[in-house]
Amino acid sequence: MLKLLSKLPLPVLYLFSGVLYCLLYYVVRYRRKVVAAHLQQAFPDKSAAERKLIAKKFYRGFSDVTVEALYSGHMSREEVSERVQFKNIELLESLLDQGSSFILLGGHCCNWEWLLLSLGAKLPIPVNAVYKPLHNKNVDRFMYETRSRFNVEPIPHQEFMNEVVKRKRSQRVYGILADQRPRNKGRAHVTQFLNRETRCFIGPEKIAQFVKIPVVFMKMTRLSRGRYQLAFELLAEPPYKKERDSYPVTERYIRKLEEQIMETPEDWLWSNRRWK
Repeated sequence: MLKLLSKLPLPVLYLFSGVLYCLLYYVVRYRRKVVAAHLQQAFPDKSAAERKLIAKKFYRGFSDVTVEALYSGHMSREEVSERVQFKNIELLESLLDQGSSFILLGGHCCNWEWLLLSLGAKLPIPVNAVYKPLHNKNVDRFMYETRSRFNVEPIPHQEFMNEVVKRKRSQRVYGILADQRPRNKGRAHVTQFLNRETRCFIGPEKIAQFVKIPVVFMKMTRLSRGRYQLAFELLAEPPYKKERDSYPVTERYIRKLEEQIMETPEDWLWSNRRWK
């Protein structure tokens, strides 16, 4: 069923997106209480009407991203590059010319599926991306196949560190969306994020220190429906100082992500139970 839907033209899939939005927001009311609670915590100074507008825009965008993810399996390299424009790619080209691997850190903003494909379509070296296997095996297989295109190799999060160790001598990109909730509360950086105390993944910083590679923040913004821009900013590079219970790279990442969310709040994944 998913493969059949994925073959439909994008304008037709956008018709499904409109229906999906109505189902999620008005009928099923998918995690509306979660979204409302998160928005109230993050934007206490906004009125209820303003927060409701952000929520509606989020559900519309989320519906678009869902059908765009379906469409991903049949996009050519050229179409991916056309739909996701790269800004200041010179930073990545400089790191590539140095023969360096590097970590690309981002968040679940805009279309993270196309973000991944665009990296694979554009960069000349392998892109290893962390992913969490889905409970539904059929959907998981479809998404894995969709993501495993061009130079992209998705790696389950449980195996990621072992794979980094195995491949540390070869040049590659590690793509990580590190804005979700870490399961191990004892191995996390605690900071303020969106007006509440938040535990954050320290894995990317640990990997950067271990392999001695730079960390780059990637920021995706929506230009129009089905069109995005990806910009890059260097967060840190070796040599790294190892300080006990201090995670400056993680802190810098969280501040950049928070800044991005404040600019376009409707584009972040508010339905995720981040503070469960």
